[in-house]
Amino acid sequence: VDVRMGSAMRVLIVDDDPATVSFMRLAFESAGDAVATASSVEEAMRRVACCPPDVVLSDLTLGRDGADVGDGFLLLRNLRSLPETAHAGVLAVSGADHPEVLRAAEERGFDGFVTKPVDVASLIERVHRLGPVVAARRTSTMSRSPGDV
Repeated sequence: VDVRMGSAMRVLIVDDDPATVSFMRLAFESAGDAVATASSVEEAMRRVACCPPDVVLSDLTLGRDGADVGDGFLLLRNLRSLPETAHAGVLAVSGADHPEVLRAAEERGFDGFVTKPVDVASLIERVHRLGPVVAARRTSTMSRSPGDV
């Protein structure tokens, strides 16, 4: 899939709230994007193994009982560690818009932060603006030879 501005994107939505997943899936599919979904880090990693996404939208607090709080950060580390997904754009999605959460998301390498409730039109625009960034990362990664540092 070509990831120029305005072209179809492969989007992975990772959230444990079925209503949020359905809402975002419908919006991105209506925009012409290919959408996969997952409700946990483990499921997300299985999805990326078979079809690496261009952009991942990850809830930061997966797990209803609070036991898995921060799993969005774990997912980001996993994605960045794999050659197939190191280039992907990753946006944190959370209802917790406290300054310390925003700072942590930025410091740990998310490409942006989206506050719930989500404004769908601006989210789709933001994801599509990541297209050139993803393409540049992919090109940079592919142009390096194994001996490069």
